[in-house]
Amino acid sequence: SCGGLTVERTSCPRCGLPGPGVCKNCNIDTVAYKNTPIDMKRFLEEAAKKIGLAKIPDAVKGAKGLLNESKTPEPLEKGLLRARTDVSIFKDGTIRFDSTNAILTQFRPQEVGLSIEKAHSIGYEKDMDGKPLESPTQLCSLEVQDLLISEAGAQYLLKASKFLDDLLSSYYGIDRFYDASKKEDLIGQLVVGLSPHTSVGVVGRIVGFTKASVCYAHPFWHAAKRRDCDGDEDSVSLLLDVLLNFSREFMPSRIGGLMDAPLLLSPLLNPSEIARQALNIETVAQLPIEFYDKTWQGAHPSEVESLIPTMNKSLGSDHWTIRFTHPTEDLDRGRLISSYKELPTMLDKVKEQLQLADQIVAVNAADVAVKVLSTHILRDLVGNLRTFTSQRVRCMKCGSKPRRVPLGGVCHRCGGKLVATVFRSGVEKYLDVATEMVERYKIRPYYHQRLDLIKLELAETFRPLPEEKAQQKLLISEFA
Repeated sequence: SCGGLTVERTSCPRCGLPGPGVCKNCNIDTVAYKNTPIDMKRFLEEAAKKIGLAKIPDAVKGAKGLLNESKTPEPLEKGLLRARTDVSIFKDGTIRFDSTNAILTQFRPQEVGLSIEKAHSIGYEKDMDGKPLESPTQLCSLEVQDLLISEAGAQYLLKASKFLDDLLSSYYGIDRFYDASKKEDLIGQLVVGLSPHTSVGVVGRIVGFTKASVCYAHPFWHAAKRRDCDGDEDSVSLLLDVLLNFSREFMPSRIGGLMDAPLLLSPLLNPSEIARQALNIETVAQLPIEFYDKTWQGAHPSEVESLIPTMNKSLGSDHWTIRFTHPTEDLDRGRLISSYKELPTMLDKVKEQLQLADQIVAVNAADVAVKVLSTHILRDLVGNLRTFTSQRVRCMKCGSKPRRVPLGGVCHRCGGKLVATVFRSGVEKYLDVATEMVERYKIRPYYHQRLDLIKLELAETFRPLPEEKAQQKLLISEFA
C-alpha cells in the first residue's frame, strides 16, 4: 500500500462494466466490490511489517464474509494487533466485556482496591456524611456515572488498552494513551456501557474492582442504558476504543443490523430523563413505625408513599445521597457468581426458578409459572417450530447454505450431501417442562389449551412417515 487516499470504484456485479450509478447493460446498481483471488500471505506480511511485527501471530481470526452493504473490511493491521493481545471484536469494530448489572450506592475504598490518594485524585474527598475522607474504611457515596468492574473484566480491558496503545503507536504513529500495566492503572478511565437491542451508549468511569462477576454501578447509570437496574447483562467498552474503531460502515445491512451498537453516546447523565422506576428508591436510614403498621393492614403502596422519602423528591437538586437500613462489611463476602450463570441449560434455570418460588412464602409459584410460560417457553416452542419448518440446509462438504433445498437433493456448488440446520430435539426441548408446569400448578385452562395446540402441531410436523411398500411388479402373464 502507498498510504494515499483510496478512491472508490464501482462496477456491475453481473457483467463487470465499470462506472458509477446504474449499469447500462443490466440496469442494476453498481457495487464497489467483487469476488477475486488475492495473495493473502503477501497482504498479511505487508501489514505485519507496517506495524513492526516480527512474526504473524499463530491464530488470526476473521469472518467468512462481510455483511455490511459496501463490504468494507477493517485494516489487516488491526486484526494482527488484536490477535497479539488476545482480544476479540464485535460486529461494529469494538471490543466488549459482558457482565451482569448490579446496583451500588456506597462503597469503602479498601473494598474496591482504591487508595486514599487515588480516591482524592478522582474526586472522592469526602465520605457520605460530608466528613473528609481520611480512612479506607469510610463509606463514600458512589457518583452516578462511576462503576466497579469485575476483576476478570479488568484483565480483559487491560488487554484491550494494550491493543489500543499498540494501534496508536504502530499504526497511527502517535503517542500511547493508557500505558497501563496493571488493573489499577484503569482507575479513572472512561468507558461506554451499552445494553442489547439499543443504540445509545452511556459514558461511565472506572473507580474500582470487585471479585463478583458483575458490574456494580449507580441505579441511575444502569437505568440510563434502558435497563431495570439489576440482573440484566450489558457490555462495557473503553471509550477510546469506541471513538477510534467503531464505524457504521461495518454494521450489517440487514434488518436490525444497526442494533446493539453505540450509534450515539450520552456523555452526561440527566436523572430527569431516566426511567421513573429508578427514582423509586428510598433515601432514609430507617423506616418509620407507621410504615410497619400499614403492612399489618395490607395497605396499598400509594398509602405509604408519603411516609418514605424517595429519589423522586430529589429531582431538580444536587443532593443525591441514598442511605440504607442494613450495612454490609464487605462487597465480596456474598455470592460472587450468579446461579443463572452456573446452571448449564435454560431448562435447569427454569426448574431452579420454580423450585425457589415454591420455597418463598411471599411468592405465588403459579403466577411465576404463568409468566415464564407466557413470556418465554410457549413463545420459544412456537418460534422453534417456525424456524424448523423454514430452515436452510447446509452442505457437509463446502459449507454453503442455499436459500431453498435444491431439487437434485445435493449441493448445487459441489454436489455434496445436504443436512438440516435445525433439529427436532431443539424444537421440543421445552415441551416436557411446559407440560409439567401446567399440570403441577393447576394453571388456568387457556394455557392447557394453548399447549395442547402446540403439541398437535409438533405431532403433525414430526409424524413418522409410513414405510414404503415394496413396489409390486406387474407381469404380462398376469393379464393373460
